[in-house]
Amino acid sequence: MESIYPWQDQQWNYFQRLLENNELPHAVLLTGQAGVGKASFVINLCASILCDRRANDGMPCGTCKYCQLFSANTYPDFTRIVPEEADSAITVDDIRLLIERLSLTRHYDAYKIALIESAHQMNTNAANALLKTLEEPPDHTLIILVSDQPQTLPATIRSRCQSVLINSPEHQQGLAWLQAREDSVDWKPLLAVAQGSPLLALQLQETDLLEQRNEVIQGFLQLAENSANPMDISSRFDSISVVQGIQWLQGLVLDLMRLKSDEDPVTLENPDFYRSLLALAPRLEVPLLLELWDWLLDRRKIFDNSLNRRLFVEELLLRSRQMLEKS
Repeated sequence: MESIYPWQDQQWNYFQRLLENNELPHAVLLTGQAGVGKASFVINLCASILCDRRANDGMPCGTCKYCQLFSANTYPDFTRIVPEEADSAITVDDIRLLIERLSLTRHYDAYKIALIESAHQMNTNAANALLKTLEEPPDHTLIILVSDQPQTLPATIRSRCQSVLINSPEHQQGLAWLQAREDSVDWKPLLAVAQGSPLLALQLQETDLLEQRNEVIQGFLQLAENSANPMDISSRFDSISVVQGIQWLQGLVLDLMRLKSDEDPVTLENPDFYRSLLALAPRLEVPLLLELWDWLLDRRKIFDNSLNRRLFVEELLLRSRQMLEKS
């Protein structure tokens, strides 16, 4: 099991203090933008909580019976829910199975842990089903929700969890970490596009995700300029997660709102498209941009793989262009 990342020390030490003082809450919402290492952090945390011989820094020993069971994915009091695909919903059946397992008698004298990754992908019925268990959890139970989109979770879910944020590292720390992995790469522009998230910068460098992002953003800008057809642009979504594509579009809308108030904002979601966005911003009114952002957020919430992907994307782009044409 890998160690935690250096920018996670504060949060790790916080949980270790809670564990040592027997003060772990019954539910935690672990948040932070994509690419800061939430998934590895929470797996280390779960292993640490269950380990029989934690090291002085709280890291699991990796050799005790509980660590071996956990590493083999056979620890009986640990339940993990992960969406099957990036756009798959977590369903009410998934949550009911989790609740059923939490209701069983513990096998060992330790916590029962339920981990829900990408918790924002719970559909409405799933979130409602989880609510009662969050309100009245079984004894010796810890429920951990992980999300980089916590604002899309129902307020009733968020209010019943202790929220812990994992920030991106300071710029120099993130840059140093990336350079230590590969010093021949110019990481500065990648880290800027990744909004300071080192793991996302690494993914951009190792995959074609950056190229896909650029195509989607360029298509949206062409749409805003009324120089492209939504049906043609929709093909650019074929090889990516639809939710990811919508997030990129929301980032553009957010940048446009920032540029409406300041031509040189402190931060941008898409600094490499600054000039194009600066030229477009004067044509668009803030109320319209707010309406478009909210509408994209709604589209992101309702999408799952049971829908016709191409029709959904075409409708998304066509409606976006109609809204932009209001200005």
